[in-house]
Amino acid sequence: MGTYSLHGDEEVLEVRELEGTCNGEQVIAYLDTLAAGCNPDQITVVVLDNAPFHKGAKLRERAVEWQRKGLYLRYLPPYAPFLNLIEEVWRKLKGILMPRRCYDSVPELRAALLLGLEILRAKFI
Repeated sequence: MGTYSLHGDEEVLEVRELEGTCNGEQVIAYLDTLAAGCNPDQITVVVLDNAPFHKGAKLRERAVEWQRKGLYLRYLPPYAPFLNLIEEVWRKLKGILMPRRCYDSVPELRAALLLGLEILRAKFI
């Protein structure tokens, strides 16, 4: 799971490794981590696509608390991945930095992924 942040001229890729598939609880935990680092006097906007795990009832309930911390959620229009800046990062990671489509084991895949993220200077949170 990741976020692609723009801080002035600085671009930052922040990622968290997940076990299994992504779900609403993992998204909430990730957004909790981001919100903890926010400054209430400075607005931080997280742009999400319309995946079901980005829009659950529990997540909407937490949005009010995150806004008090300065973290606001905004959603892309449906079927608009070209507007999602992190999609280009994932495309580069999968298509250029990890060009193999088949790995012999999960540890080999993980090692390739971690190397690609290192090249992108990803920050693990």
